[in-house]
Amino acid sequence: MNYKKLLYGVLFSGLTLQAASSYVGLTLEGGYGLIEQQNSKIDNVNVDPIIYGGKLNLGIDSGEDLRTNIFFGLQYFDEDIYNYEEPVGTSLGSSNQLLYSVGFDIIKTYSEKGSSVLPYIKGGMDYEFMSLENYAQSWAQNVGLTFGAGTFLRTSDLLEWQLGAYYKYRMWGNYNLNTVKTKNVELSDHSLMLELGLNFHY
Repeated sequence: MNYKKLLYGVLFSGLTLQAASSYVGLTLEGGYGLIEQQNSKIDNVNVDPIIYGGKLNLGIDSGEDLRTNIFFGLQYFDEDIYNYEEPVGTSLGSSNQLLYSVGFDIIKTYSEKGSSVLPYIKGGMDYEFMSLENYAQSWAQNVGLTFGAGTFLRTSDLLEWQLGAYYKYRMWGNYNLNTVKTKNVELSDHSLMLELGLNFHY
């Protein structure tokens, strides 16, 4: 075994950990969804809900203008994106309108030495799921892709505010109503969201 390389590796890892900092935070968010429900038996239906919710964030700041942020989220849709009516006024399927998520963001910040304002851009991915009723499947699931920008405002060594906006595209599965004649329901889903957060560094 090369002990010199091992020693260098341990020292390098220690320096990296010292340069990095961790944080926990809470983000409140709200926005607008552009969703088209694509059905196999009737005309497509536009469902454009207002969306609001929050995320619990766990992150690592590398100290070199790059962050990795893991989050657990909950969102509420004010319209049921899986409500299926045939004929109109008779619902054959629905959801509970709550969307649960777990995912990550990679955040690139831009800062000048000594500045408390840190603009950023970010990209991320998450896995989300929503409970269904009167469908052959109990849960609707999707993979979401996020692209956004904003700014962090450091008020102290420990606290910072986050203000930003992002675009999200969700790829939902194809789900079947639990009826005598199976009907498929798919969604085309785009969302525009604003977010306000507070992070605590330690």
